Amino acid sequence: MSDDSDDQDFEEEYGEGGIPADIEADIEERLEREAADRAADLHDDLRPRSGGCLLLLALPGLTLWLLG
Repeated sequence: MSDDSDDQDFEEEYGEGGIPADIEADIEERLEREAADRAADLHDDLRPRSGGCLLLLALPGLTLWLLG
């Protein structure tokens, strides 16, 4: 009987995972911030770059100029 009471007291004090509530909130905040930062980095990486397209458009003209 006392084991059930000890487990319940522990969960009330430290939460279900055994981590104090303030530390758990800090960890969740850090995870959310890191996820948002990585999502922003991924979004920036997926943005089209104009330099590569310009080079692809210029290559045929440059080739004709060199051969001509």
